[in-house]
Amino acid sequence: MPPRQCCESSSHNNSDESEVSMLEAAATELEEMRSNQNCSNHGLHPLPPTCYQILTSLPGNHQCIDCGSNHPDWATVSYGALLCLQCSGKHRSLGVKTSCVRSISMDNWSHSQVLSMLEGGNTQLAQFFERHALVPPNINDTDHRYKTKAARFYKEHLSLHVQKVSCGGMYQGREASRSTKQQQSKTSSRQQQQQQQQQQQQ
Repeated sequence: MPPRQCCESSSHNNSDESEVSMLEAAATELEEMRSNQNCSNHGLHPLPPTCYQILTSLPGNHQCIDCGSNHPDWATVSYGALLCLQCSGKHRSLGVKTSCVRSISMDNWSHSQVLSMLEGGNTQLAQFFERHALVPPNINDTDHRYKTKAARFYKEHLSLHVQKVSCGGMYQGREASRSTKQQQSKTSSRQQQQQQQQQQQQ
C-alpha cells in the first residue's frame, strides 16, 4: 500500500476507534446515571463529560437552533436542541410543558434528559422545521413554531423514541437506534406486501 493511502487508512481506523471508545465511555456514564436515579438530588446529576463532548459535536450543535449564535450553552430538552442564553429565556416564557430548558454546564440532568439530547440535535430539528415550512421567511417569529401541531408531533415522537432507547439497555449510539428503526420499517413493509399478495391470491 502506498505511504499516503497507508496513512489515510491508519487515520481512519484511529478515528473509528476513538468514536467507539467515546461511545463506550458515554454508555458507562449513562448507566451510572441510571443506577443512581434513586440517590440524592432526585436522581439528577451534572451532564457527564463524554456525553457533553458528544452532544456539542452533533451536527448543527455549534450554533443556536433559533438565532444561529455560536457556542450555545443552553438546551431545550423537549426538542433535543441547543440554544443561546437569550433564546433560552424565550423558551422559558413558553412554559415547561412546551419547552423544558436546562443549562448544559450548570444544571443537573436525568438519564432520560441526556438521552433526549444525544438522540436529538440541531440539524435534525432544523431539517424537520424546513420540511414543515416553519423557518423564515415563512414565519416571522421562531418562538411560534414551538406551539404548532408539527412541533408537538416532533416532541412527542422524540420522547417515545428515547423511552425505547432507554429500555434497550446500554446506550449504543445514534446509528444503532436508527438502524434498528430502519430494519423494523423494512420488516413491516415486507409483511404488508406479503399480506397484500395473499389477499390477491384468495
